[in-house]
Amino acid sequence: MALCHEGFAPERAVLAWLRMNPLLPFGPIRARHPSRTFAVFCVLLLVACLGALSAGCGPSRLEKARDRLASPLAALADSGDVEALRVVADIEVLRADGMLSDSLANALTAMPSTEFFSLDEKGVRARSGRGVDITSLLAYTSAEPMLLKELVITPEQAAELRRLALDNMAAAAEMAAGFRGQGPAAPK
Repeated sequence: MALCHEGFAPERAVLAWLRMNPLLPFGPIRARHPSRTFAVFCVLLLVACLGALSAGCGPSRLEKARDRLASPLAALADSGDVEALRVVADIEVLRADGMLSDSLANALTAMPSTEFFSLDEKGVRARSGRGVDITSLLAYTSAEPMLLKELVITPEQAAELRRLALDNMAAAAEMAAGFRGQGPAAPK
């Protein structure tokens, strides 16, 4: 060691200063004060709790299902949703039978899925609104030949129902349900 004026060694002074400064990482390891250890523990515990809570946060299953129903029916069917595919298939059958026009069928598939489905408090989906109307009209189209053959309805009534389906699908579905209720197979 080189001694400077009056026996002072700068290396010793630097080493002494490093030993006394606990903030530097290369200083000697000293026992931490218990309150500082507890504070570090609390901060780590808080970070862990926030991480666990943020992992569990987010939309619930019901909220995700509601968000999916906000999309158009065609988009929901394209994503592979089975019930949406069934509704789109029913619309195509009604289009093929002449009950719906091409533009009406396209407009129906562009509507939000909430027009066709509803969710209960458990997230179970069921047809509602226009979905029920489509089901009723589809059941009528399969029963229409028999109703005409057995003279339950006249061809004019069948034509009126088809015309009404283009203008007011809900009224046409009610009319179709009434016609099916008049048939010979209807419960009395």
